[in-house]
Amino acid sequence: MSDPEVVIVGAGPAGLVLAWLLQRAGVPYVLVERQAREEIGTQPKAGIVEYRTAELLRAEGLPLRFEVENRRVEFRTPTTSHLFDYADLTGDRPHYVFPQHRLVAELAEALVAEDAPLLFSHRVEAVDPDGPRIVVEGREFRPRAIVGADGAGSVVARALGDRVDVLDRPLTSRWLVVSAPTPPLVGHTIYAIHPRGYAAHLRRGPNETRFYLEVPVEVSAADTDHDELRRDLAERLGEPGALDGVEFTSVDDLDLRTRVTTPMQAGGCFLVGDAAHLITPAGGKGMNLAVADAVELAHGLVEAHGVDGHGGDDARLRAYSETRLPVIMATQGFSDWFLRILSAFSADALAGSTSAAFVHGMREGWVRRLRDDPLLARWFAHAYAGVDPRP
Repeated sequence: MSDPEVVIVGAGPAGLVLAWLLQRAGVPYVLVERQAREEIGTQPKAGIVEYRTAELLRAEGLPLRFEVENRRVEFRTPTTSHLFDYADLTGDRPHYVFPQHRLVAELAEALVAEDAPLLFSHRVEAVDPDGPRIVVEGREFRPRAIVGADGAGSVVARALGDRVDVLDRPLTSRWLVVSAPTPPLVGHTIYAIHPRGYAAHLRRGPNETRFYLEVPVEVSAADTDHDELRRDLAERLGEPGALDGVEFTSVDDLDLRTRVTTPMQAGGCFLVGDAAHLITPAGGKGMNLAVADAVELAHGLVEAHGVDGHGGDDARLRAYSETRLPVIMATQGFSDWFLRILSAFSADALAGSTSAAFVHGMREGWVRRLRDDPLLARWFAHAYAGVDPRP
């Protein structure tokens, strides 16, 4: 058997979207995933698909149906509430509620049904970007491209060493990520701007809801009493008692940080998604960036492959980083700005203020400005929903 043209490491959203597009185009590839097949798509993660991401995936013909819309977000503070209809401000272009684990599970199932070359329960033992060469459990491949789609701890990214620069910034905030098998409290997203810290209510399905709760960095999920967590979360959300008796299936720590690897390619290796960049959850941009990375890289690889592997043009592939990095950095900028509104602790560090009251006053001020300033509201709606303004 000859070497595949592409080896993809990681079966997350970016890796599976890339695999599906290469499969459709007839580009020889292998996808390597350390998890077993039955573990894929079982862990609840991100859940909002931007309008432009849904349109992109529809245009590419992926077998996914985006049906459940999220059109509004409610900002709540102890003194005010503002229900923000961003879909109305963007010309009826909403988000879609489509959990990441569902996207992963459905794409993996579709590829398995086509007998795609997926190596589950396999580990990468070595990566040489200059070959390029990759060793998977004793088997050596020498493809045209190795793609790191294997998350924040990417073995492919580590192999790039000093060929790339890693711009990394930890933040002074920890969020508890709470998953609960319970219907949403309301039919939209809630962002609670509270002096004790941020809280959020995020729809994931008819009987599944995710919550965020900002805590000091010394507080750990493992040390948190669930009854106290229910009370604190409900109070910050302005829904006292609403979570009484609700069981939490998981409570995890999320320490906020941002990171961008530049360039996102070196030698014969390319990085997509979290392997290339981390972004805060503010605005729900991570999975959407990962999918867009995968689509752009897929087009570059398909064009480089040419017809039956002959006569390809690698110009788009060589320009992959140059194409994606400006978009990624602009999105980082939006998420960073939004985090200042949401977070009590990160906002404190970013604003350079030691006054919690001053920081919370700024956060409430931004909420009121979003309510009262139509120009700011329109800009936010398009940036938040992932909509390119029409001329």
